Amino acid sequence: MASPGLLWALAVSTCLGSSVAQTVTQSQPEMSVREAGTVTLDCTYDTRDSNYYLSWYKQPPSRQLILIIHQEAYKHQNATENRFSVNFQKAAKIFSLKISDSQLGDAAMYFCAHSNTGYALSFGKGTSLLVTPVIQDPDPAVYQLKDSKSSNNSICLFTDFDSQVNVSHVSESETFISEQTVTDMRSMSSKSNSILAWSSRTDFNCTSAFNSSIVSKDPTLFFTKEQSCDAKLVEKSFETDMNLNFQNLSVIGFRILLLKVVGFNLLMTLRLWSS
Repeated sequence: MASPGLLWALAVSTCLGSSVAQTVTQSQPEMSVREAGTVTLDCTYDTRDSNYYLSWYKQPPSRQLILIIHQEAYKHQNATENRFSVNFQKAAKIFSLKISDSQLGDAAMYFCAHSNTGYALSFGKGTSLLVTPVIQDPDPAVYQLKDSKSSNNSICLFTDFDSQVNVSHVSESETFISEQTVTDMRSMSSKSNSILAWSSRTDFNCTSAFNSSIVSKDPTLFFTKEQSCDAKLVEKSFETDMNLNFQNLSVIGFRILLLKVVGFNLLMTLRLWSS
């Protein structure tokens, strides 16, 4: 979370407004990096101060503003913080951020900031960083999930596709495609990409939902209609895990035994009272 000092500095910066003679420029509105890869976020600044501080802040979807690294202008050695490091060039007024061994949690908005000795902060417009996961042995498939009570209602699930595949939003009315979601299945040491599509139209089907919206960044990973849009009907019943069934039965058995013990004790107590 943002520290009290940062919040106070933001308030001071807001009060000073345009009187602060400094600017911060981030020329990359969006950047993407492969999981475990390295990415550099550019930042330049202009200031009249000789003594100042530079910082990089991270803003995840939770909207918290988190300070991840800072640099004091009078120090010649570049700051480092775990996987984060900066390239600070005072003469050229450059303050880029390098993120090594990128992780899925690094996906966020990043802000470069300049603060003078009066604690007035100037922020850049921000750079949105997207971290694409590494999917091992992708096996793309489309599943049509139908409502057992109504054959007209269905949802399409496109899953297990490589991160190089891009699914754009279709332009058809009454048809919707969700944002890409990454499922990190740590127990299986694997990750999976997933996207949902649905519509209120009675003639909606998975083929029409994804055929015109799948684009591969790598030609070798492009999927034909038959491969990517082979809709499969999910059965009403699912096979459950045997170990989970055994655990559930064990819990039920212990509960029945506990009820019997409580009932027996209650019966014996009533008999003692009646005698």
